[in-house]
Amino acid sequence: MKTLCISIVAAFLCCNAFSQELYRAPSTVDLKLITVRPLNISYVNSVVDERMPEAVTKLENKAARYNILENPVYDGNFEAYEVIFSQNNGTIIATYDQHGKIIQTSERFKDITLPEFIRNRIHSENPGWTIHSDLYMVSYYGNKEVKKVCKIQLRKDGQRKNLRIEI
Repeated sequence: MKTLCISIVAAFLCCNAFSQELYRAPSTVDLKLITVRPLNISYVNSVVDERMPEAVTKLENKAARYNILENPVYDGNFEAYEVIFSQNNGTIIATYDQHGKIIQTSERFKDITLPEFIRNRIHSENPGWTIHSDLYMVSYYGNKEVKKVCKIQLRKDGQRKNLRIEI
């Protein structure tokens, strides 16, 4: 009798172990709760330059992806909303319309590592001079106008020289 009870318990445990089903992911996914909205693509295409340092492009992409509609201050009653994005060496003041599109930006980045094409131009036109400080500024006004300017101060033997390079 003892052997019979142990055999029944063992058979029950074995059957139970093999009766588990594997989890299967659903073959279709319902996306009713997801809202897809276009990125500020005209801003990105006009302003973001992959040749610029990562710190600059990261902040510009952050401004492009920002959704003003989710901000607690947003109520839809104003024509424009201004948001300031800042980090150690740069600031972007972005103005968004009621729908979340960037209308204009004013960007300022100080003492960044200038891209190689700018450094090469500076050193070829000003041999012997070293870059002391730099300022990269971008002004974006919709699709109408984009200005990108680098202001650079060069030094050599106690002398100073200021350059302005439009990109």
